[in-house]
Amino acid sequence: MLKLHVIIASTRPGRIGLPVGQWFFERAKAHAKLDVTLVDLKEVALPLYDEAEHPRLEKYQHAHTKA
Repeated sequence: MLKLHVIIASTRPGRIGLPVGQWFFERAKAHAKLDVTLVDLKEVALPLYDEAEHPRLEKYQHAHTKA
């Protein structure tokens, strides 16, 4: 059986990637020849990607990002 990982890469609040990734994951699961896993990078807890604002704005709220 083929394996497919659906990765939700968006981590900021209000992210669009979550509903899109979940939608695609549900469609892929319906395919009988795929073993599908959903990977949400927000759940992986990558501390450099948990800021509310886009990085280019440099409006960091967390000390670990500022460091």
